[in-house]
Amino acid sequence: MRRSVELTGGVAERMRFSVSQLWETVAGLRLLTRDRTAVHDRWIGWAGERLARLEREPRYRLLHWLITAAPTVPEFLVVTPGLRTVPVETELAAVSETPAERVRDSITWTFGDRDLPRAARRVVEHPEESAAELAEVLAECHRLIIEPIWPRLAGVLEGDVEWRGKHLVEFGLPHVAPGLHDSISWRSGSLVIGDPEQAETLSAHDRDVVLIPSAFLWPDVYLRHTPHRIALCYPARGFGAFWHRTEAVSDGALDAVVGRTRARLLRTLDRPRTVSELASLLAVTNGAVSQHLSALRAAGLVVSRRSGKEVTSLRTALGHALVDGQLPGFWYE
Repeated sequence: MRRSVELTGGVAERMRFSVSQLWETVAGLRLLTRDRTAVHDRWIGWAGERLARLEREPRYRLLHWLITAAPTVPEFLVVTPGLRTVPVETELAAVSETPAERVRDSITWTFGDRDLPRAARRVVEHPEESAAELAEVLAECHRLIIEPIWPRLAGVLEGDVEWRGKHLVEFGLPHVAPGLHDSISWRSGSLVIGDPEQAETLSAHDRDVVLIPSAFLWPDVYLRHTPHRIALCYPARGFGAFWHRTEAVSDGALDAVVGRTRARLLRTLDRPRTVSELASLLAVTNGAVSQHLSALRAAGLVVSRRSGKEVTSLRTALGHALVDGQLPGFWYE
């Protein structure tokens, strides 16, 4: 992000965190058009090969142009989440079902009076049909470049939210905000992105300010404000370790470090699971699972969140590294 912005007007009261598969899909696609960085090099090569067959399809080329031709992405293609986590199917349905006027407003908001390519003009002329078609392409991109790594990626992003949430409770937003990125600061109740002396003022008013961690954004931040919500996407804490292979830890070594039951828990948490599900799989009581999860959370190996009456847990990036110490095999095929 190059311009400087100062967010004012009840920012602290309106601020919350969210994790989004759709945002990671779009961020990944945008990353493929930027200069390659060593930290993302493995993923870029892998994802580029998987997307190669789509490059001949006009709908994919249109999507690619829409999300890379301007500093921001049209809002209807990457809806700001309303909750901490939203199923990707729900996000894609929101894209597909975007009302015609909102599609047109998104294009105008993003590109202004700029001359649009013929394919992009068709989006304005046939907005509802175009939104549905673009949602299908986004779904295919997600299936190819995000879905295979999502269990591990979710651990990185959820771990970031968990860690920052704890610090938010203990120290407050003035302490947490500057840690999001070296271009972000907190000044007299305002969130500043960029140079404070050159920042243009943007009032949040009654809009949510949603903070979205990403594994694909470094070294930048991404600010998108619309009449509905303000979203600030920032590099997730510890994302770099996700892309690098380290030596795998043997099962016996892991058991010796954390204990046999906790090691089994960590191995099982390759996807989100509830306490009762874990208790059934490991043949132990719910209480025992809760106690072990508490210890693993304290060590930063697991994150948990309540949804209704259930508590769901998942390995963090550190937990993944401790279990197997390497990326999935398909990275190295």
